Amino acid sequence: MRRWLTALALAAAAGVAGAALAADSGEVPFPTGYRSWFVDHSTVMLPGHTPEREVGIAQVYANAKALKGLKTGKYADGAVFVIDRFQIVEGDNKVLSQGERKALVVMLRDHKRKDTGGWAFEAFIGGDPKQRVVTDGGKACFTCHAPLASNNFLFTRYHP
Repeated sequence: MRRWLTALALAAAAGVAGAALAADSGEVPFPTGYRSWFVDHSTVMLPGHTPEREVGIAQVYANAKALKGLKTGKYADGAVFVIDRFQIVEGDNKVLSQGERKALVVMLRDHKRKDTGGWAFEAFIGGDPKQRVVTDGGKACFTCHAPLASNNFLFTRYHP
């Protein structure tokens, strides 16, 4: 039991160190374990939605710090939202379901990033940690979020 707890503590410390290193390098860390986080909501964006690249099914996850922020309206550094985006597959009997993963999109609270509202942005094509999308520090992402200043630049709200 003690070995298991020690291994768990070392793994957690490595994850924190990895996230800190990624933050120091300016990169948003790949979100591991996000499927065990709070599921905030799911959204279906149909053809005609702008931007078109977001058409599909989106499942939004929030880590513990992001969940606290949803409840209080105050987001601490390290709050993370993950949007898991999938293609839409239309099946028999007018049923829509999720197809292949399009991307994992990440918003990480980092108050030092003043030009993007205190948030860092990244997207990973197909959920592949090696296929990063953001090349401009998140400025293009922030153009859509900027009008949402009154909601901490988030499209989501807490749904108890």
